[in-house]
Order: sequence, then C-alpha cells, then structure tokens
Amino acid sequence: MKANFGRLKSGLDKLRWGVRVVGAKATIRGTARMIAISLRRPKRSEIRLRSGPVLEFDYPRQFPPTLMMFGDLIDPEFAFLREVARAGWVMADIGAAIGQFTLFAATLPGATIHAFEPSSLNIATLRQNLVRNSATTAVTLHQIALSNSEGEAIFETTERTWMSRLGGANSEGEVVAVRTLTGEFERLGLEHVAVLKINVAGFEPTVLAGGEAYLAKGKADILILLLGLESLPWYGRLASLGYRFFYYHPEERTLYEVTAFDQQAVLDHRPWPARHIIGIRGGAIEDGIVAALAIRQL
Repeated sequence: MKANFGRLKSGLDKLRWGVRVVGAKATIRGTARMIAISLRRPKRSEIRLRSGPVLEFDYPRQFPPTLMMFGDLIDPEFAFLREVARAGWVMADIGAAIGQFTLFAATLPGATIHAFEPSSLNIATLRQNLVRNSATTAVTLHQIALSNSEGEAIFETTERTWMSRLGGANSEGEVVAVRTLTGEFERLGLEHVAVLKINVAGFEPTVLAGGEAYLAKGKADILILLLGLESLPWYGRLASLGYRFFYYHPEERTLYEVTAFDQQAVLDHRPWPARHIIGIRGGAIEDGIVAALAIRQL
C-alpha cells in the first residue's frame, strides 16, 4: 500500500511539474501521444527531443513516459548546461540507459562523452541512437556497472529497463563487469571531467562511494545527481569535499543554492520542477564557470 501511494504521489508530482514547465496545451498533446502509442503498441518507436536528437526505443520495455508526455524541458539541467558549456568538455554519463543525456551532451560544442550502461538491451538501443544522430565519434560506450567494489555481478534487466539494477547471487540476468568510478576513470585516463551525471535507479550512493576518492581530489566540476532520500547524506559529504549544491531555474537563469541536506531542505522546496540536483565544485565557481548566472539562497 505504501509503495503504491509513493508511486501515485510521484506520478502526480511529475504531472504537476510537467504542466508547469510545458503548459496545459502541450501536456494535452503529450497525453494524446501517450494514448496513441498505447493503442498502437509498436515494437519500436521514437521521440524527437526538444534539445534536437531523435531517441528511438523498444516498446514497451524502454518506453519513456515522462519524455513522451512533456519532452525534455522537464529536466532543467539541460538548459543549465547549455548556458555554461565550454568547447571541448569531457563528460561522463553513469546510467546512460538508451541515451537521453548522452545524446544531449553530444550536441554541446566539441564534447567528448563516456557513457556507462550495463544492460545489453539498452546498449543496443543506445548504439543505434548514436548512429541515428551522427554522434558515434563523440561518444565512447562502456558496458559495465559502477559500484563501490570491483568484480562481476548479475544485472537484472526488468520489464521497464530504466529500473534495472545489480542483483544478488541468486538473481537472474546477465553477468556484467563491476568497477568503481575511481578505479575505472583511472584506467581510462580520465584525469578530469567537466560533467559527471549519475542516474542509476536508486543506487547512486554506491556509485558515489566508489567515486569518493576521485571527487575528493576535485576531478569533476559539475555533478548531475538523481534525487533520492538515500542520497541525502552524500550531498552533505560532498559539500564537505568542496561541492556546492543547486537547483536551476531556467526562466530566471538563476541557481538556487541548497545549504542543508535533510529531506525538507532538499526535496520540498525546489523552485522549479527537477528530478536531479546539481553539484558544482567550489573552485570551478571561483574560476567563473557559472559567472553568467545569478546565484541565490534557496
């Protein structure tokens, strides 16, 4: 019952946020798209993102309902990154799935992207999306999982692939290599990344634990982290390492700073619909990475 209530509340929150971002008319059009695809039930479909790329997906396993209804305007970090992007950025997408963030990143000038995704089903679609959008030279794919230890594990691909995750010893799925962020980035020679995005279906804390040594050295300038209750202690820990946390309001071109990391402070006062929180290394702010934007206290 509690889980069902949580899903209902999450759905209503997304609906309210989406209407606020794209407006009632666009929401009605998106609803019509949702109904049409549920009636047609194609094996394969696509959606053109407002940021430019076309995202193909298998239906229904990879169907992205939020994108289909609202487009990618519901993710304000895209607008933020367009504002602050500098030519030649190196970026990492942890939990790339079928490529929404990776394809957006490939539209930034001269960007190089490392996309990490364990699911072979998602990798196949992501690879096709890279070809479809002429982004193969900008993106390197890594079919591995990142966690807080290294070895191998069973990766369970669920009926909705964006909810897939590492399973236990008795799980059913495909065997995948597991690495820590710190270790894998060292192996790849990634001495510094401009943007590190992490969205791994609630396992963000374990990825951060495996990347703490890398982040402690200030090797990532901007963090895009999926919001979650279990991640709250990590925001405080990363703040102690020199990161400052924000929500971005695209209409005001303003970063609203989060300075407390309890549920109320982080989750209940977002000034604009957001599924992710943005962390920015203090030194990068001092160097002017967000000089064109206003900063205010939340």
